[in-house]
Amino acid sequence: MQNEAEPPSYQQIASRLRTAIQRGDLAPGAKLPSVRHLAQIEQVSAPTAEHALRLLEAAGLVVARPRSGFYVAAGKLAEPQPALPRAMARPVTLTASVHQLFARVRSPDLVALGAASPCAEWLPEKALARSLLSASRRLGPSALAYSVPPGRLDLRSQIARRAARWGLHLSPDQLIVTHGQSQAMRLALQVTCQRGDVVAIESPCYFGTLMLMRSLGLRAIAVPTHPRSGMDLAALERILRTHPVSAVVAVPTANNPLGFTMPVAGKRRLVELLDDAGVPLIEDDVYGDLSAGKPRAPACKAFDESGNVLYCTSVSKTMAPGWRIGWIAPGHRFDAVLEARVEASLAGTPLLEAALAEMFASGDYDRHLRRYGQRIKDSVRTISARIAATWPEGTRLRCPDDGFLLWVELPACVDALSLYEAAGSEGISISPGVMFCPEGHSYGHHVRINCAQPTTPKLLAALDRIGTLAAAQAGSRALPAVAAQAQ
Repeated sequence: MQNEAEPPSYQQIASRLRTAIQRGDLAPGAKLPSVRHLAQIEQVSAPTAEHALRLLEAAGLVVARPRSGFYVAAGKLAEPQPALPRAMARPVTLTASVHQLFARVRSPDLVALGAASPCAEWLPEKALARSLLSASRRLGPSALAYSVPPGRLDLRSQIARRAARWGLHLSPDQLIVTHGQSQAMRLALQVTCQRGDVVAIESPCYFGTLMLMRSLGLRAIAVPTHPRSGMDLAALERILRTHPVSAVVAVPTANNPLGFTMPVAGKRRLVELLDDAGVPLIEDDVYGDLSAGKPRAPACKAFDESGNVLYCTSVSKTMAPGWRIGWIAPGHRFDAVLEARVEASLAGTPLLEAALAEMFASGDYDRHLRRYGQRIKDSVRTISARIAATWPEGTRLRCPDDGFLLWVELPACVDALSLYEAAGSEGISISPGVMFCPEGHSYGHHVRINCAQPTTPKLLAALDRIGTLAAAQAGSRALPAVAAQAQ
């Protein structure tokens, strides 16, 4: 009989195997005993043995291959190489894959590794329902009225209190509630730029920002961006000296798509550089709350003493995408943004704004973030290990500092757009790298993967299938060159 103080048998088995892997006794790629054999060795039931192996799989230490067994995960992959785009202003064009990506999201059977949408089952449905009911009772008939910009004071007060925790000191009167993150970003671009103006962006850049820029008739100039440290500030400084830049757009925390969080010193320097140049910074911080269990990273806005930073965020990646509630702290451009907000859509939704204020005030949002963040962390680890084990040799990736997005560099001979089409035909969605550049043809062998979902057998099988499709491309492209050398 097992001692009550001891951990369960499956945890003990997993611990012994983990030690063997970490010590090097079981090398990367080594096959582990089958479930039946492990059960015999450990003198436990087959379900207990399988539970131990699944525990190691969730930790990213082993990989299950269908009809083959469990293998020690491959070693850590190299990081993607930073791109060096030409410092040239150009109109924004987009590939048809952007629109196809969202069309495919509607399919109920889709394995959604493309769009950066959190799994609905991971969102706080019950807490949201409670807050809605409580807000409805509190507001009474006024819940059916308009919420006139800048939005409900109770929500803006809660936002300001939360921001103060990580060093951003705002008054509620410095905040404007928006119809989601996209509207906040659009307003920021509208008040800082005119049609034909040049906006400096990270390379690669979130395609939603590129869509906004295209609709506003803006031109983009790409700034080299490192997958660990973020925007190359020396390169940005050269661009500011040689080009008439009207604004800079950046995602310095939990970057989309690269996943980095810019070091604090870099954020300070970025704010100072743009303040000196008189160029506004539009900061997209929509993933900022997803800090993977660490203290939340301060936004660039926390170092803004002149009001030159237009700070934009929402709860669409953390709690309730369908509520479409975001906000902007536009600094000294407050009046211009407020006027543009009224013109864009006269009013907001008081019931949802009041319910979100209650989520913040009750602590339900923070409790959700802790659970959600751990799920994301586990999923990122498992998916990264699966990619390392089953995608072609030469694949590169770096686990994100924060957030739930993986930027994966495939071998140069793999066409990510063709891979996207092939995977899509089998019910698997990925985001090809060409979506993340203004001209629509850079990052041709890169993909972005959404990890905000459970790593079910179906999802893991989809990852394996992407790896198989990519390996087939790499093989078919490599054969002619090998044959030519043989001659």
